[in-house]
Amino acid sequence: MFGKNKKSPAFNSAPTYIGRGMRIEGKIWGMRPIWIDGEVHGTIDSISEVIIGEFAKVDATIRAASIKVNGSVEGELFASNSIEIMSKGRVRGNITNLAGSLVIQTGGIFEGQCLTATEEKMKKLLPEQIPKLLPDESSGSVKKLESSQNIEDSNSEETEKLTEEEKV
Repeated sequence: MFGKNKKSPAFNSAPTYIGRGMRIEGKIWGMRPIWIDGEVHGTIDSISEVIIGEFAKVDATIRAASIKVNGSVEGELFASNSIEIMSKGRVRGNITNLAGSLVIQTGGIFEGQCLTATEEKMKKLLPEQIPKLLPDESSGSVKKLESSQNIEDSNSEETEKLTEEEKV
């Protein structure tokens, strides 16, 4: 019953949505599908699907299992499963994918090079694991934070002792 579902939550859940009017600059990492209708500048890494909506403007390197483009993308695209350029999609840049996994619908535009890679090469090109967002307890930054909190705690204890002595 509970906990017996072996399916990956990445493929069976609602996508992360970047709506119109939003602009993101930097790195996006994800395990779930990502749907973009806004602007993104940087890199997008997902072990699932990346969907570029009709009104999206993306200037990024995209690495994902599958990529669907119905907006404007400038950059490099790497997909381990498939890349589909929809009827309103525009891609300017290089595409690297497996043989036979690129689909360009009527009206879709692609300007660049298409490189075919083996499954082994694709595994090396795509992110194997999503990085941890929180530092480990063994990292130095957490220890520094804890030690500064201990100093503050001891300073507050000394202040409390002084005020108690003044009362006496």
